[in-house]
Amino acid sequence: MRLLLTGNEAIALGFYLNGGIFASGYPGTPSTEIIEYISKYKDEIYTEWAPNEKVAVESVIGASYSGSRSIAVMKHVGINVASDPLATVAYTGINAGMIIITADDPGMNSSQNEQDNRHYAKLLKIPMFEPSNSQECLDFICIAFELSEKFKLPIFIRLTTRICHSKTIVEYSAERKSIKLSIEKSKRFDPIPSISRGLHSILECKLLNISSLKNSNFVKKECTSKKIGIITSGMSYNYVKEAFGNIYSILKLNIIFPIPTNLIKEFSQTVECLFIVEELDDFLREEILKIGITNILKSYLPRLGELSANILQNHLLSSQNHLSTNIKSTVTQHSSVSFCKGCFYNTFFSILSKYKNIIISSDIGCYSMSGVNPFNAKDIAICMGAGFSIAHGIQKCNNLFSNQKRVIGIMGDSTFFHSGITSLITCIYNDSNPILIILDNQSTSMTGMQENPGTGKTLTGKDTSKIDLIGLLKSLKVQTILEFNPFDPYDTKKTLEFALESSSLVVLIARGKCVLKSNKYKR
Repeated sequence: MRLLLTGNEAIALGFYLNGGIFASGYPGTPSTEIIEYISKYKDEIYTEWAPNEKVAVESVIGASYSGSRSIAVMKHVGINVASDPLATVAYTGINAGMIIITADDPGMNSSQNEQDNRHYAKLLKIPMFEPSNSQECLDFICIAFELSEKFKLPIFIRLTTRICHSKTIVEYSAERKSIKLSIEKSKRFDPIPSISRGLHSILECKLLNISSLKNSNFVKKECTSKKIGIITSGMSYNYVKEAFGNIYSILKLNIIFPIPTNLIKEFSQTVECLFIVEELDDFLREEILKIGITNILKSYLPRLGELSANILQNHLLSSQNHLSTNIKSTVTQHSSVSFCKGCFYNTFFSILSKYKNIIISSDIGCYSMSGVNPFNAKDIAICMGAGFSIAHGIQKCNNLFSNQKRVIGIMGDSTFFHSGITSLITCIYNDSNPILIILDNQSTSMTGMQENPGTGKTLTGKDTSKIDLIGLLKSLKVQTILEFNPFDPYDTKKTLEFALESSSLVVLIARGKCVLKSNKYKR
């Protein structure tokens, strides 16, 4: 079939054709329409608006862990909000293919800045593809999913405003792939420091191996000149072609992090001198210089605003480390931990660990230790506030495929106030039904028992308004709220079993003061 499509339409179509199942995002020009177009495939794809970009990413992480191909969509500044879970999921890796769309805005057509999110790919250690037209928007979805599942990594696709909203011809087969992987449970999804150290080495090895691949999908090569070669990517490629046609040799990079080092080296040897053409920052130039290529000439292109053919014609021609991929590492595991004597976490997680047909998405706090011996209860923990939204993503996908496993999201009171409220909101707003548990020990215990909005005290010990958890939950229209005494095994088990028998959203509050805050245990 042949259609005239915008880049946004092509991304949506590519996601549908390549077996996408779960899509989440937050509106923002120029990417808004992607989620709206995906929602038209509602019979086969679950699509939602998230309360913010962080929650969107956390939800698709959950979907990926569940075995469903997923996509998170946002404009460039949305990555600022979502960077917390993205920084960790690169370490843990994913299960089913996971794509993050960042829609940058050179020229600030509808944005407050021109930030160049190619830097985020390097910072977060996530591979990034950059299409130059609508056909590539569609094609790169397929390539990104395949690379994502091969290396168990999330993949960035970087768009720009011109790519999002410009229309070009797209050719495709109308047949939708049917891809659903089984849910994976792995210690790598629970990256406590002893595990993360090994995961970091593995991640670096993955990136080096990707950069060494001679994959024809990673570049487009046009060799017409032995004198001058141009290395470019994305929308910049179109400006190069408009300005110079076929006069010079061109290497268009489809993947811009990690850069395909071997393919770039081969191309550099076919020409006398090279120019790097890119919008905004000197990202490609700096990465290419690192691999030891010496025949690059300075182009003196502007570093603000959009490029154009005229700018290239006026400025371009006015200017005339070896990495080993043999990193080996293993994921090491912490042998055992213990909570403080008298802490209700001992009772709670001992009971919770007995239930086998569940998935536990936890969070950051003392309870992070519940994933290792002797409890081995927790399955997943990515970043603060993600416990509920990842549970949402998994539960939604479980429901889509009639998977009977119940999903439990856990976080502490301080984490809930930090960034868990928005995670809860996405469960309510998007009609999800995990079991959500707030462990209210009336303290930010892990970091030294600091106060938080639920304690009624400020930093200096002054009395202040105490946030009423029950009142807050009721104001958010949570229908089923249960408090229980986590020091009491009978009450804990009875409450958990009630929640597990329910098919609707249930929020449980475990009330028990941190033992270190009592007079008996004061430091």
